[in-house]
Amino acid sequence: MTNLISNSSCVTNIVRSTQPFRPATPDPDDCRSQISCVVSDIESPGVREIVAVVFNDLLRLLECLDLIEVHLRKVEFAEQTFELFQLIHDDARVLVGFIQTKGLKPEIVQQELFDTLDGISFAINHDLQRVFEASPKPSASGNNSHAIVGRLYRAHDVLTNCLQQSTITLAMVFDPQLDGATLFNNSDMRFRQSLQLCEDLGQLIQLVSTSEDNPNQVECGALVLGIQKFRNESMELLMYSDWPQFESLCEQIDSQPDTQQLRDVLHQFRCYLETLLGQVRMRAVLANVFPLGFGDNHFSSPNFGHAQLADGELDWNRLAVAV
Repeated sequence: MTNLISNSSCVTNIVRSTQPFRPATPDPDDCRSQISCVVSDIESPGVREIVAVVFNDLLRLLECLDLIEVHLRKVEFAEQTFELFQLIHDDARVLVGFIQTKGLKPEIVQQELFDTLDGISFAINHDLQRVFEASPKPSASGNNSHAIVGRLYRAHDVLTNCLQQSTITLAMVFDPQLDGATLFNNSDMRFRQSLQLCEDLGQLIQLVSTSEDNPNQVECGALVLGIQKFRNESMELLMYSDWPQFESLCEQIDSQPDTQQLRDVLHQFRCYLETLLGQVRMRAVLANVFPLGFGDNHFSSPNFGHAQLADGELDWNRLAVAV
């Protein structure tokens, strides 16, 4: 596998200049086959060439992560596994460089595709930094085995989630009706992520609710720490399209010196988080996990998950989510 990744990295420029997008054996349920159909329908040769390279690299990196997955629990090989992650890191950086130098050209790509490629570049950089720069490399001799396994799974899940979301987002530029769930069968990972996200959103909702009732320095300080923890550990489990709304509300919290205005923003933030939690609980991978009413203590009213206006009407557009 090391040769597979490193050879691909070393000959990246040659491969890109001489080989077209590599289609898979025809299979309507196969990811590569579906992406191949998307690429073949692109009319502009210049756009098709750029998009084919991005898709090919995204799928190849995902295939490498699939190969790593079987080794995640082998603590004795933790350092070697992280070395394989590092090779994926280097190859992903090459992809980001290609997008920024070849893909972000307004004279070639239209605005929607430009914005999507720019977002993919940001997302990959963002999650590579989370995995490789936020924490030191583990050592099997100096760390608890459970902690090592947890970090390996987190690195794998974060990168897999990032690359899959990037693939789905790019494909939907050309096929808005495409169902992302048909591209990737990763119910085990989605199950783990969804459970974790439910727990973390519930904890954040409690912090927001406490601050809303009593917005003093202590409670607001605890909320700031909770928001930062969520950003560092859980935010990537949301769809990237949910990030701007989350960050916007956090900025409003930071910029409100007036107590009443702060309460209003906190109320809006809580409604948004309740909406997120309600939607996560409805994910298909959790269909048989939560009995009716489970976790309703996290919600402030029977109409949880709905953003409410002052007159009691519902405003879904203002707090739209894409979990």
